[in-house]
Amino acid sequence: MPTGSTEKIPFEKLYQDGEKLGPLMPWNIGGPQPAVRTICDAGGFHGKVLDLGCGLGDNALYLASQGLRVSAVDISEVAVECGRDKARHNGVTVEFQVADAFSLATSGPQYDVILDSAFFHTLPAEESPRYTELLQAICNDGAELHLFTFSKELTPDYPGPRRVSESELREAFSADWDIKVIEATRYHSSLPVEAVAQMVDPRTFEVDAPTDNLSDQMVDEAGNVVSLIWHMHAVLRPQETRSETRA
Repeated sequence: MPTGSTEKIPFEKLYQDGEKLGPLMPWNIGGPQPAVRTICDAGGFHGKVLDLGCGLGDNALYLASQGLRVSAVDISEVAVECGRDKARHNGVTVEFQVADAFSLATSGPQYDVILDSAFFHTLPAEESPRYTELLQAICNDGAELHLFTFSKELTPDYPGPRRVSESELREAFSADWDIKVIEATRYHSSLPVEAVAQMVDPRTFEVDAPTDNLSDQMVDEAGNVVSLIWHMHAVLRPQETRSETRA
């Protein structure tokens, strides 16, 4: 069984202090990520869906509003309760769970699509094998993965979580997954450029962000930063054919 932990980053404190420490929660945009919504609207989600590291639940809520069966997990009790409140308010059903994601491995295969919207890059690089083992443990054969992660190639100096290269993604996943595409897409934030320049490292709570590389940063209509990140779409091979192709 894969072992690992998402407890290295104090997410519970981030959510509890979210209003006071706004720059710590740039992913709280008050709705689903547009890239996730686009994939959903194009039929990219089906069957039973898991939102892994769901945060405040906005992506999960949108998927459920489109008639999908959605489960969502996050280590933060505050975040999950917020998601449950939103679900009740909007009359949609999402099976929310407070848990370390790695604890799901004991549940066995049950998911047809995994959504990872900015969860993978919160893990140390050395936990990538445990992460892929987790996915294999909880996914049905032929399950699909939509993974969004900050990129070494696209945002090498941008403040925030660790960067993942295209080659790292291929090395981590190609043994057991057919990678359909790794492409640049847009990730929206709740922060203007000035706030991004004061970003706080969530591991240390210290200001640790360059300010000289943000002058050409994309912004949305509200003036909030939009970053280019990787979107990887992959399909899990049948059990008997896994680990036959290496990156």
